[in-house]
Amino acid sequence: MKTTIIVCFIAAISVALPKAELLGVTVNKPPSPQQPNKNNKNGKDKGKEKTEAQKRKEMQAKAAEQRKKAAAAAEKRRKELLAAEKKRLQARVAIAKGEIQEAATGIKQIETRFAKIHAGRKKLAATFRMVLNKEETKALPEVRARLERSSLQLSEDAKDLQKAAGSLSALAESCKKLTSPSAGSSSREGNAAEFEDKVLSIKRKLATVEHTLKTEESRQKNHVLLFLAGVAEFFQGKVSFTEKEKQSIRTLSH
Repeated sequence: MKTTIIVCFIAAISVALPKAELLGVTVNKPPSPQQPNKNNKNGKDKGKEKTEAQKRKEMQAKAAEQRKKAAAAAEKRRKELLAAEKKRLQARVAIAKGEIQEAATGIKQIETRFAKIHAGRKKLAATFRMVLNKEETKALPEVRARLERSSLQLSEDAKDLQKAAGSLSALAESCKKLTSPSAGSSSREGNAAEFEDKVLSIKRKLATVEHTLKTEESRQKNHVLLFLAGVAEFFQGKVSFTEKEKQSIRTLSH
């Protein structure tokens, strides 16, 4: 009996609900999901775009700053390299100038030797003439002929010595120019190399001049020895010499 009553009650309620809706009775329904606000969405989009534009601007500014720093660093490095290169070239020129100073000192020493050999040769040539002009020496033709050949060779050797002296004078002038403050002052590689080449050329030419001088010094000693040996034979051959002539001959042995 109770079961029948419950079933009838449920059926009555089911029939009553549609009618209630038709009569304007409000029936509470569960709320539907809320639709998004279009204005809020547009605002968010604009804010997002503004943020991205600001980020791009900041990134561009940062990139520009990095480029500026990189350019400044590159310029600083360039100047450092130029300064280092200039310092290196100046060091090369300074070394070359030091070598020129040594060459200039060597030239002065060689000039002294040239003066000495010139004076000795002049004295030897005069002594040769003194002896060969003596009529008594004709009695010893072989000795006389030997001394005449030596005297002639001494005159020929003087030409080489004179040529070397001219070269030495030119080298002294070149050294003077290369040791001036303005010489080799350029910081370019080519100019430093050119300066070094000039120095090397001077050293080579100076070595040639010194070799010529040594050769002539040796030859002159040989001429003196040959002359003294000939005079000794003249003494043995009873050729007479005055005290003044003897003194002239003795000075050659010193």
